[in-house]
Amino acid sequence: MVELVAVADLDPKALEKAAREFRVPNTFSDYRPMLEEKLDLVDICVPNHLHAKVAIDAINHGANVLVEKPLAISADEAERVVRTAQAQNVMICEAKQWRYVPALRKSHESFTKGKMGKLVSILAQWHSEIPLTWSHAQWYYDPAKSGGGIVSDIGIHLVDLLLLYGGPVGRVSASGGDYLGTMGFDTSVQALLEFSKGGSGLLDVSWLAPHSKFLQIVGTSGIAEVDMHYYSRTHWNYARSPFSDLKEAIGTIGRTSRRVMNKDFFNPLPRLFQALINDYAEAIINHLPSPIPGEMSVRALRVKEAIYKSLSEKRTVNL
Repeated sequence: MVELVAVADLDPKALEKAAREFRVPNTFSDYRPMLEEKLDLVDICVPNHLHAKVAIDAINHGANVLVEKPLAISADEAERVVRTAQAQNVMICEAKQWRYVPALRKSHESFTKGKMGKLVSILAQWHSEIPLTWSHAQWYYDPAKSGGGIVSDIGIHLVDLLLLYGGPVGRVSASGGDYLGTMGFDTSVQALLEFSKGGSGLLDVSWLAPHSKFLQIVGTSGIAEVDMHYYSRTHWNYARSPFSDLKEAIGTIGRTSRRVMNKDFFNPLPRLFQALINDYAEAIINHLPSPIPGEMSVRALRVKEAIYKSLSEKRTVNL
């Protein structure tokens, strides 16, 4: 169980709202005095370019940290966070909540048990609305503060999932950019990742294409398709029939109906974050490994940087 005991925010209205909504007894307009409270866990939700600084401050006060993605805006910064946590003997977890989609967790469990054979390829696709429709935070549109465009934003979630299945990446080749010509950062990118242990991954992220969010994992003895929007999974082997398709369609309708009723369908993040935080709290209490360790975050950021290097230099990049 996690008990909220303190919250800090520079915005008095946001601070008051959070304290009231979550019944937090102690409020601070500056996070640094809050760290003197000897907290077990600090959840860092500040703009991207401040993640590393606040995380290191919290770690140096002996707190475990849960950091919103990305852990830092560069891999080198993220490594400093990891080294600091190791020196202070505390734990890091990055908030990659999409790992907790139930259908994805089941597919990954089957994959790790060898039910799909050796990895052949993974397609990770996420197309969504352009940020102007859902965020007006000024830092978000400054790559120096956000870390980049779509690859840094939603793409980093999919890079994490590609690494989860495929492991280390040996080479990256990417195409894309700011197709609108007015944003100042990438709005649509496709990147081919060659995994060091075999197989390949295709990252396809866009703020311009029709909405979709799914993974397709191809193995030597089976295929899995995971729809991260409808929480469905299909095609566990090469055989396909109208009966299995109908069964999955009926299951999707029932599952979606339940999620609409409890409002999870329209905003899945609370439940996904709850699952992640529960997992992390258990790891802290029982001295288990972090569910999403800092080292994994560093590897994802190295891939992100290789994608951007491939885009800018128009060539394949070796990691």
